[in-house]
Amino acid sequence: MKSSNRRQAILASAAPIFNRYGFSGTSINDILEATELEKGGLYNHFASKEELALASFDYAYKQVDAYFTKALAGTESGLPRLLAYLHAFERYIERPVVTGGCPIANGVVEADDALPFLRERVTQALSRMRTHVVRNLERGREKGHFAAELDAESAADFIIAALEGALLVSRGLRSRLHARRVVGTLRAWIEGLRP
Repeated sequence: MKSSNRRQAILASAAPIFNRYGFSGTSINDILEATELEKGGLYNHFASKEELALASFDYAYKQVDAYFTKALAGTESGLPRLLAYLHAFERYIERPVVTGGCPIANGVVEADDALPFLRERVTQALSRMRTHVVRNLERGREKGHFAAELDAESAADFIIAALEGALLVSRGLRSRLHARRVVGTLRAWIEGLRP
């Protein structure tokens, strides 16, 4: 197997483990067991647990990003794209692309102070998600989907906080029902932004 293919196979096995149990909760032995590698084989591809964790986060985030990109393909920007995003999010709640849920939500909680090497990656991913929402709120405002006075920055912060918070509440209470309720309330709120 080519080195790059083997590296991808390792990430496919390691990303769900890091995503579910976090950096601190994942041991190298967990990774070795999942990948069926010896330590030397693993360290031929990744110099450290930190490097593997970063690559695993990137891998997991790319899976999630690809899911949403595909789900939103061909949807008109503005309000239709935001509603499609919520619909895709509802499907994601039921069937996460990566085991363990949203790597951004998981990463924000774990990387805040304890893992500075991961914090930058998580911040970049969250910023990208937020930029997408801001852009569609602005496009919706330009197209007349939303009132001219809509503050796209504040609305985007509210939307992102609601979605990521919904995942955390549902995970904490061990029920997807809470996330579904938040998405339903958020959908009604976004619809209410029409002029």
